[in-house]
Amino acid sequence: MATELTAAAESGSTSFFSSLASFLLPTAHAEAPAEEGDKDEEESEDKGDDAPEEEEEEEEPEDIAPAIREQCQTTECVQPAKHFQHCADKVEAGKGWHGEDCVEELFHLMHCVDACAAPKVFKKLA
Repeated sequence: MATELTAAAESGSTSFFSSLASFLLPTAHAEAPAEEGDKDEEESEDKGDDAPEEEEEEEEPEDIAPAIREQCQTTECVQPAKHFQHCADKVEAGKGWHGEDCVEELFHLMHCVDACAAPKVFKKLA
């Protein structure tokens, strides 16, 4: 009788924990495979829809921002770029202190480039 109670208690606690686990971690099930008739209908619908979509697509204009950012980095932000490059070279050569990175120099460079490029990019967009 004691073994029956112990087994019942274990199965009850097991079902409780499995229920709790299934509640917290839901199980994902794969979708059932589509029937062959459904595939044929979908393919025929897709074939008819492709032609108008291709005609509607417009060619996207070229993004001018990278060129403007590069120009700002080489003209107005030479000093921050020089500091960043020096730091990067030092870290890559292993001459810096342990765990050193060039995040601060990168932030200064990106701030300078963004401040220079933003008005020019928005002027081109207007």
